[in-house]
Amino acid sequence: MTAISMLSLFLCACSGFFDKDNTPPPSPLINFKPGATVTQSYHVKTNSGVGSDYLKLGAAVTETLVYTADKKGDVTASNKLTGKKLWEVNIGVQISAGPAANDQIIVVGSRHGDVVALNPQDGSIRWQTKASSEILARPTIQNNIVLIKAIDGNLSAFDGNDGHALWHYQQTEPSLILRSSSSIQSQDDILIAGFANGNLTKLTLQNGSLQWQTSIAHPQGSFAIERMIDIDADPIISGQTVFAATYQGHIASLDLLTGREHWSHDLSSYTGMTADRQNIYVTDARSDVWAFDRENGAVRWRQDELSARNTTGPVSMGRFIVVGDAEGYLHWLNKDDGRMIARTRVDTSGILATPVIDNRILYVVTTNGHLATYTIR
Repeated sequence: MTAISMLSLFLCACSGFFDKDNTPPPSPLINFKPGATVTQSYHVKTNSGVGSDYLKLGAAVTETLVYTADKKGDVTASNKLTGKKLWEVNIGVQISAGPAANDQIIVVGSRHGDVVALNPQDGSIRWQTKASSEILARPTIQNNIVLIKAIDGNLSAFDGNDGHALWHYQQTEPSLILRSSSSIQSQDDILIAGFANGNLTKLTLQNGSLQWQTSIAHPQGSFAIERMIDIDADPIISGQTVFAATYQGHIASLDLLTGREHWSHDLSSYTGMTADRQNIYVTDARSDVWAFDRENGAVRWRQDELSARNTTGPVSMGRFIVVGDAEGYLHWLNKDDGRMIARTRVDTSGILATPVIDNRILYVVTTNGHLATYTIR
């Protein structure tokens, strides 16, 4: 039950929240000889952040701008190179997911199922509609279609121009789930979506028809809390392979065309993954970071010196893997063996949302609404 207790406030059910906090203390930071130099480009206050709520409101980066959002409904656009704030609007809803953005549209989701699309030029509301329930998964924008996954297992597609509904797809979710949700992954005309019941699905973008469905894990145990197998780490589409991980289940490699499993490994994760040509990297529920051979699933290395630090999902930054933690630190790990290479503290608040890499620059948002960027050499 240790991994479950580490989630603290991050469970939700139809009856409300489980808020007994018996989280183990974070592992102390170890001393190491730095192997690279980290440089901060800027550090700015963009909004009020998420406070003590477990909401992964990260950065959305486009060609020239970076967008951030807070739980009070503020959406901010800043110059991606300087951090200078260009505009800020309050949309009048409690934001719980997003932002997602491209050069034509910005999209956020709310606690009450609101889907709000904004204009990048000034933040004015372009359209607003409703999903079936609370939205915790970051929206996805593909080919001018906005894709929303609500916590009740309903996946909805909306027209990016005016927000009218295109189609819906439904999965039946358990009564007890983690207070988190994986986003929909897209590639051309296909979608990959994971659900709290442990199912991974491939759908078509245009009409939501099911191409295949695979159970990444199966519930085990007598109690509901033991049977949780949520897919809350975002799946990855990499070439013709899909990688997915569940809480209290497995990490698995599957064929994109058929859904057939190539390999799987026992693992519990709810944060995130990233992949390169050699490996798949994942943060587990204990905050350990793993590297698996992407071809056969063999363990390349495991970094356990970040245990209980509530580590984010990893991102790939050149020769390194980067993760954030609940005390506001960023950690760079060597891709070859998982060694600590560099560390910096953004601020004293935590990092919940996985950082974003764009053009070799790392963008990170803290829980108190600070946006910072870093390079490494």
